[in-house]
Amino acid sequence: MTHFKYIYIIGLLLLMTTLVGCPGEVDCNDLAAIAKKENLIKIFPLQSTYNQGDIITLKVDIPSTNNYYGNQVDLFGQTNDNSALLITNSLLFQNNQLTFIKGSQGSNINWFEIPYNSVTGNYELEVKIKLNRVGFYSIISADYFEFQGSDKCNRFRLDTNIEGVNNQGKIEFTVQ
Repeated sequence: MTHFKYIYIIGLLLLMTTLVGCPGEVDCNDLAAIAKKENLIKIFPLQSTYNQGDIITLKVDIPSTNNYYGNQVDLFGQTNDNSALLITNSLLFQNNQLTFIKGSQGSNINWFEIPYNSVTGNYELEVKIKLNRVGFYSIISADYFEFQGSDKCNRFRLDTNIEGVNNQGKIEFTVQ
């Protein structure tokens, strides 16, 4: 009978370690990790008319430590994301020449990798755009950044626009 008692106790211990040894689903509050901050993307010079071959600059500087989410958040500290992602409208980039000063092209024409600069504490992107395509540009600016250290709970989204949008949320100009 004592052997049965020992086997029973060992079985219970194994069962208990199995039940408490596996954590459940992690509860991610993704809504708290979404914010909107106007005018984080800048184009200069921004004007109504350009000549074919003119060069404009698209620039982004996002401080890693900011209050965009309602309280102070250190995006790099929480995500350890060395390269955030900007997803923007593709019309500005189609048939135009891009030269990257800071950052790089993502996997699509309108995706850009924005590296974290540990010296400045900012995520930085600078792209020179040679306007080769002639015509009217009407670019809806509904852009966003993704900061994602892993697939679990330390991701942030930051919605923004290009500084200087009109009342319809567009940047419009002509290249002649």
